[in-house]
Formats: sequence, C-alpha cells, structure tokens
Amino acid sequence: MRLTPLAKVLVGVAAVAVVGTASWMIWGGHGSAPTCKGLLGRPLRVGVVTWPGYAGGIMANNGFKPNKNCDYFQKYNLCVEFLLMEDLDVRKAAFAKGGPDGVDIVWSTVDTTSSEFPGFIQSGVQARSIMQVDWSRGGDAIVADASIKNIEGLAGKKISVTTGSPSQWLLEYNLNNSHLDESQKDWINKNLVGKNASPDALADFVANRVDAAVVWEPDVSAALKNRPGAHILVSSAQARKLIADVMIARADFIKDHPDVIQAFIEGWIGIGTVNANAHPDTVVQLLMDNEPVYKTIGEADTKATLSTVHWATLSDNAEMFNLDGQDPSGVPPLYDRIFDESARTWVKLGAIASPIAAFASKDDSILHKIYSSSPSPRVADVVQKCEDCNNPNKQAIVTKRITVNFPTGSSVLTPAALKVIDEQVSLLPTTFSGAYINVEGNTDDTGSRELNIALSKSRAESVINYLVTRYKLPREQFTPIGNGPDKPVASNATADGKAKNRRTDIALIAR
Repeated sequence: MRLTPLAKVLVGVAAVAVVGTASWMIWGGHGSAPTCKGLLGRPLRVGVVTWPGYAGGIMANNGFKPNKNCDYFQKYNLCVEFLLMEDLDVRKAAFAKGGPDGVDIVWSTVDTTSSEFPGFIQSGVQARSIMQVDWSRGGDAIVADASIKNIEGLAGKKISVTTGSPSQWLLEYNLNNSHLDESQKDWINKNLVGKNASPDALADFVANRVDAAVVWEPDVSAALKNRPGAHILVSSAQARKLIADVMIARADFIKDHPDVIQAFIEGWIGIGTVNANAHPDTVVQLLMDNEPVYKTIGEADTKATLSTVHWATLSDNAEMFNLDGQDPSGVPPLYDRIFDESARTWVKLGAIASPIAAFASKDDSILHKIYSSSPSPRVADVVQKCEDCNNPNKQAIVTKRITVNFPTGSSVLTPAALKVIDEQVSLLPTTFSGAYINVEGNTDDTGSRELNIALSKSRAESVINYLVTRYKLPREQFTPIGNGPDKPVASNATADGKAKNRRTDIALIAR
C-alpha cells in the first residue's frame, strides 16, 4: 500500500520478498552481527513501504541501516533499522514474529488499522497505534475520464483500485458521502476492478480499460499525463485529514520497552520531522539512497513527491489523539472517529465480520507523557471566506443529502436533528478541511417561495452554527444557502415527494 514502486523496477526485490524473512534482510545487512546495539541491545526493527511520509524517522536515523552517526543513537542511544516491506503478507508475518528476527513496529494508516487489527487479534498478536507520522496531502487521488464531473458521475462506471488499501478507503468515503443511492453504490463495488498495487490500477486507466482509478503518486501524475482528458475528481489535497499514516507496535513490546518507544517517538517527531522540514534536499537524497523507486525517478520527481504529504508534528498528534484535552465533551478524538467510520465501511464491504473498539487499537500513553512535558498547541486551520461558493454554476465535488427535520416554520435544531448532524455530517468538514462546505437548505412547495427561501437559509445557518460551535470548525469554511423549493429532487405532488424535498444538502466545493 501507499507508494508501491513500479513493478518493473522492483522485480528483483519482489523475488527476494517471496522467500519470506529474507525480504527484510536487504536493508539491515542481517547475516552478520549488528555493530549498533544501543538501548534495546539490538536494533529496533521498523517495517515501512516506499512513501515520502516516513521522512521524519529516516532523517532521525540518517538512512535505513542501524548506525551510530544519527540523532537516534547520539541523543537517545537507540539503534534503528528500517526495513522495506512492499509485500503485505511478508509484513504481516514479520510483525507476528516480532523480536530480532521479525519487526517490532510497522507502518499503517488509521483506516487500514480498523480492517487489519481484527486479523492480528485472531492470530494472537495485539497491536497498538503509537503515533501519527503524516497526512496525505494530494498523494492519493481518484482520477477519471473527461465525462465524469463529480463523484455522482461514477454511477455505472468501472473503477480500478488497490483493494483493502487507503485508495479504497478514499473511494468508499466519497461514495458514502454522495447522494448516490444504495443500488448505485452496490453496483460500483460489485464491478470494482481490484488490484494489488497502484501501478496496476494506473495501467488499467491508461489503457482505457476502466473509466476511473484510485491511485497514489507518482501514478496520479502519470494518469493525468498519459490519458487525454483525465482529471482529478477528488484527492487528499481536499480531504486533508482523511488518510493518516501511523506507526503501530506490538502491545507486548510497548509494555516491555516503554523507554524505547518513547525514544523512537521523540526522535522521529521532535528531531527527524523538524530536520526534514528544514532540509528537504537531504530527505530527497536519503530516499534515493534507500528506496529504489526514487533512485529511478530521479531527484526532481522525488522532491516533487514531498509536497504530497504533511509530516506530522506533536501538534498534529495532539489533534489526532486529543493529547491536550481540547475536544468537546462527548466528541471522540479524531483517530477514533476515522477508525470507527472506516470500520463501518469495511464491515459493509465484508472485509471484516465485526469491528474492534477504537480505544483497543491504540496506546497513546507515551504520546501523552511526551506532550505533558513539552506541550505543542494545535495549529488552527486558516481559511479564507469563499466569495463565490453560492454561485449555482459552481461544480461540487460531491453532494451529500440528509434529512434534518425542523419544527414547522422554525430553524431551531431539535435533539433528533442534532443526532443526524453528529452521525452523518460532523466528520465531513474535518476530513475535507481543504474544501469549502456549502450547506443548502431545501423545502417543499408549501407556502410562499419567498418565505421558504428565507426559512431554508436560516435552517442552513443553524446547521453551520452547530458544527462550528460543537466541533470547533472555521466558520469561513461554510456557506449557507437557502434554495427554498427551487431545487426539488422529487415531485411535490405527493407526500413522499414533499418529504424528500425537505432536506439539507452538504456540498463540497474545491478550494
């Protein structure tokens, strides 16, 4: 998952991977006794894939191999060995083995943890997310042919995607927040062209075998370049807080070696990430020296990939895990909200039988300890007010239709209406922090048009006020619109039609 290298480039590496444990010996020089032992008495073994989001750890370690000429060793007496594991089965086996012959820590994403942790538990392995390392910020995208203008345009279309990956999560999250009906979404999922890697989905798209594909860089750029009329429907540039990479550790390792986990987190976030931001050229060189695909695509393209991720700071972790206790009462941490939402999706798709609780998938105790000794306030999103979001010709990326019932002639939100907003809307503005949100009130045709337009806008403002206040969202992200009866989705001649027209549309506008 993430940035799987081009197949032709890694034929040799893939051949090594299939033999099992040999695949993670490539980078560590295993076979001879490691010269760097440090705090753990051996190198801490960390499994990753090719992806620029792990720059903080690689910078702190001055590369992949265990060595003493790095911040991890010089400041924490910690030896670290990063191991490239593109094959998910090899990764899983190594994590299950643990210890000096397997791996102690591996990469994941919040959405992926919710699908794979039940399997870990069944195999007798307890895993925990210990920190966030990045946000995808444009590195993941849905690309489509020229005829598809928005997510709803995917109805009846064939889509190629790496199944069980952040790519599928990006697709499903957008489908779930569209106004496609269940039969349309079911058709799309039944006709998905499932792949094992992003380059395979890219190949389908470029060959015109599918209408759209979900890919990650550098395949996003390649798709736009190699298929005339191709464009991005939606990406993590708009869904800026949807796909987050995390590091997960074995629960027994956390219990036995909390000092090692603390050194690993502090070195990554407090030193590595800071240095990565200050010295991007060094990041590029380390990526090219240690990950074959970057050496192949060259310095300029490698550097371009850095703009598709945001390396997570302690402030980002404060928001993800609510380290500062700022989340309102009753609002779970962002990690839990993404975890639970993705778990419901995987259950619906049949990928897992039942979810586990979000709290059982994480151990943020050491993050809390680090934060308490050196607080780093959250950085508020800065949003400029949209001046033309109420333009009826403005194309929405996706539109979600919900029923928020108000008392007759009133714009006061009832407890039932608040529950609908909490369950169906509240996460969307957060995950799509890179998009504007139009909240459109709609009515049936009962009463005068003028009164209905004014009332529907007042109701839209009530929804926005609640979201801004309850979830601490920037007001500038929202535009209230009152359509009154002017945008019916059903006939007002029947009671059922009138009920469908009394709705609230949540439309995402690209920023």
